[in-house]
Amino acid sequence: MKQEAPHATPLTTRELSAVAGVSVEAVESFLGSGRTISLTSATKGATAEAVRRFLEERGVVYQPRVIAHITMRGGIGKTTATISAAVRAAQYGFKVCVLDLDPQGSSTLAFNAAPDEGDPIFYDVWQNPREFIPDALKQIRENLALLPSSLENALLDASLINPGSQKKAVKGVCEALTACGYDTIIIDCPPSLGIAVISTICAADAIVVPVGSDAFSMRGLEITLNEVASIRDTFGQQIPEIRILFSRHDRREKVSMDMLDSLRHRYAHLPLTVIGTSSEFSKALAAGKTVFSSFRKSQARDDYDRYVRDILGIYISQT
Repeated sequence: MKQEAPHATPLTTRELSAVAGVSVEAVESFLGSGRTISLTSATKGATAEAVRRFLEERGVVYQPRVIAHITMRGGIGKTTATISAAVRAAQYGFKVCVLDLDPQGSSTLAFNAAPDEGDPIFYDVWQNPREFIPDALKQIRENLALLPSSLENALLDASLINPGSQKKAVKGVCEALTACGYDTIIIDCPPSLGIAVISTICAADAIVVPVGSDAFSMRGLEITLNEVASIRDTFGQQIPEIRILFSRHDRREKVSMDMLDSLRHRYAHLPLTVIGTSSEFSKALAAGKTVFSSFRKSQARDDYDRYVRDILGIYISQT
């Protein structure tokens, strides 16, 4: 069942010009050259397909990638990171699927895509994903789909007792999604280190650990990093790319500045993205949107745009 996200906007030609370091006129000339259907006259925005072709010509590589947001606690911006990154990646022309593993289904609810009774979720599809996908997916907007979650996903720990199942469950679903053409899979994990998260760690190309300003976040980060290393070693896998996402950073608060200094000092070897505190996130979620659901410029929008460009490698040489 197709379910459109409200007020989904395209990437604007002005944003593309800033990314590529060329004039707006040069972007519009490319998009209007006949090589792609592109401009929407009212907003001078570009379709996802047009953006992809534009960026591919400038060296951006659209390679399959599994990105997992993993944290030890809730209420720290994990779901905001998941849905914001998914929407922005789709605007950049990536073919995105959000895999919601959290039994609370926060990403599912944020996209207004709660499964109907009998609709398959991860718990139903992991043993035979190629049979159930893509029919199990809900289409959110252009280039963006969701495998929704519900409380039944809480039963995964009992179903994935076997180590072989733990290694293959999430990986198998991600492989089926890749076979369906999705090049960016973003996983919203439950706020724990249960078996579903262990399976996710085995499947992820990149693990992003959201943290806040509290002391528990620092301890949770340490535990998560140790567990990732231990799990990948147990299953004979190399350590994936690991990033820290410091959400809700407030320069006005000493505790927040101290946390940022600590992160930079203790984890200087890990990429760190800082997301400033903003009421834009809560306002957008309350309205069933993200900060990318309108053309309104804000620091929150800029912060998550930078995060998406970093983790997906949207870099263009200006030489």
